Amino acid sequence: MCGVITDLKVKEFFRVKKKRALEFSPNLYFGEGMHPEDFEQIREKICKTPLLSNVMLLVLPENDSDQIEFFSSKYLAQNYYAEKEHALRIVGIAADSADATSLIIKITEDCLAVRKDCRLKEFLEWQ
Repeated sequence: MCGVITDLKVKEFFRVKKKRALEFSPNLYFGEGMHPEDFEQIREKICKTPLLSNVMLLVLPENDSDQIEFFSSKYLAQNYYAEKEHALRIVGIAADSADATSLIIKITEDCLAVRKDCRLKEFLEWQ
């Protein structure tokens, strides 16, 4: 079993001892495959059982060189995201990667209309 994680080890590896440090933007974007009225159910599922939630999250990156990132909510099962210094500010929720890509296009169009530039991170922090 070299290189294989057994079920017991998987549970220990993904067991989050602390509450996830997630912050949802007040102006949260939803992809076409998502419904804003389902937000509470989605939020609860992401926070409690991220391995079972099958959505893409658009977040503001920790580094200064990136504008916006998106990844599967399943990554939140890692203990890394439970630490306060790795708090995530979620600015969008999409059904899949194609939906997330179209949502980034929508955010970019909104940014261009308001700011006349493509500084998405500053636009999303400003809202």
